[in-house]
Amino acid sequence: MRLEDHPLWPSVAALSVPLVPELRLLLLDPTSTVWNATDPEALGWPYWAFAWPGGQALARSLFDSPDLVAGKRVVSFGCGGGIEALAAAKVGAREVLGSDLDPLACEVATRNAVLNGVSLRTTQADLIGHDLDADVLLLGDACYDDALADRVVPWLRTLTGQGVTVLLGDPERVNLRSRLPLERLATVLAPHDGNPSGGTPWPVHVLRVCVDGAETRTVGACPE
Repeated sequence: MRLEDHPLWPSVAALSVPLVPELRLLLLDPTSTVWNATDPEALGWPYWAFAWPGGQALARSLFDSPDLVAGKRVVSFGCGGGIEALAAAKVGAREVLGSDLDPLACEVATRNAVLNGVSLRTTQADLIGHDLDADVLLLGDACYDDALADRVVPWLRTLTGQGVTVLLGDPERVNLRSRLPLERLATVLAPHDGNPSGGTPWPVHVLRVCVDGAETRTVGACPE
């Protein structure tokens, strides 16, 4: 399906979001009549049409701390519309690859890159379990259920052990603290899924995976 043929496309507009006004994104307009009448499953789960809290929080942290990605090779896993990938490109990442299984998400991310004047490559490959030719891996709201987290977490441990910096935007949809050693870089109030204007704040942690053999560790500083 082409984007232009998707039933949501007539209600998509180039918008800014509360936490990341530096970017404009192709998003489902929250003032449209379909915002509350949309059945995501019937529409093929169009995650690309929304700026999720974890992605907004992670993108905000990249703008506030560009040294996290500046001059580095960055991969954004489950990139959707690409908010954190675009932020990385904007603050000086050497190259950015957006990864999403949904071809429409890759198309939207590419169009958003053009809209924001940055360069972004995309792939529909399933990267889980594979080595990355990258310095930094971004996951903005990508661990949204336990089944996916169970697949992703061992991969993140392996990549961290290989020297890849893994950064997550975590709205605590699942308990990552029991699965990974984590350092909290920031906590921001992001817009709730159902209230994109920012009127309903949702605490979201920006986390870095630590190199540690422990099976569990509460969010806090990495061990020395």
